[in-house]
Amino acid sequence: MIITPSMKSLILLIFLSFNSFAQIHLNRPLPEILEDDVKVIEKDIVGWSISLDGQWVSEDMIIPLRGVSENEQVHEGEENTLGLDNISKLFLYPTLFGQDTLYILVKLSESGFYEYPATQQKWTSTQMAYYYVFDAKEVKKLRSDEATVHTAKINLRDYGSIEGVKSKRIVRHLQENLVIKPKTEQLLVVHLKFDGANKDKIYFQLSSQHNVFSEIDGITKDITFNGKSLYKSPTLLNYIHYEYDKEAFFDFFNLD
Repeated sequence: MIITPSMKSLILLIFLSFNSFAQIHLNRPLPEILEDDVKVIEKDIVGWSISLDGQWVSEDMIIPLRGVSENEQVHEGEENTLGLDNISKLFLYPTLFGQDTLYILVKLSESGFYEYPATQQKWTSTQMAYYYVFDAKEVKKLRSDEATVHTAKINLRDYGSIEGVKSKRIVRHLQENLVIKPKTEQLLVVHLKFDGANKDKIYFQLSSQHNVFSEIDGITKDITFNGKSLYKSPTLLNYIHYEYDKEAFFDFFNLD
């Protein structure tokens, strides 16, 4: 069979057409969560808040509500036991996304609601997983002059929350929810304080904040002063914070 110039042109056109369709159906990379390399914090965090009468009150893994220090009713009832914030566990998952190395920080937090809030009847407990996806290099922002209060603002590539999640199914839930972008307008804000008199400890609090708007996410309850959220202020840790071992904190974020 003799292939004429016109037949060659037709064959080339068909090849280019198939190649064009193949280009249309190129898939974006999917995140590969390195579950075996996860870091976990599940104990030894102490939550602190300063009471309305100037007394520091603490509780394991919970930042207590602020009230008069001798008034035990402040901490009674299912909702009040959640505190201003609480941490059940923290997870840090190294994640590969195409050519990028990311981290996924997951905060497990106890939550719940009253079916009848007006009368505080029929409480239902649940667990929230707040997740934050960012470039691994962003954790360097957590390092600062250890004699000062420091606020690290980490750019997020995805974020969100999942209700009713169990620890053993976190990765599966993440795989079902992640939509990783080049960037978002949301920040993971980490307030930090290093105490020169107690060099083994670090004081911190986490929240998610929009780069422009005022909403605060990823916490149990906001704390306000004169109608403004203290999460927007560098003085936040003067009122509430978590306390943890400094070396273990930096090891968790692979900054040891």
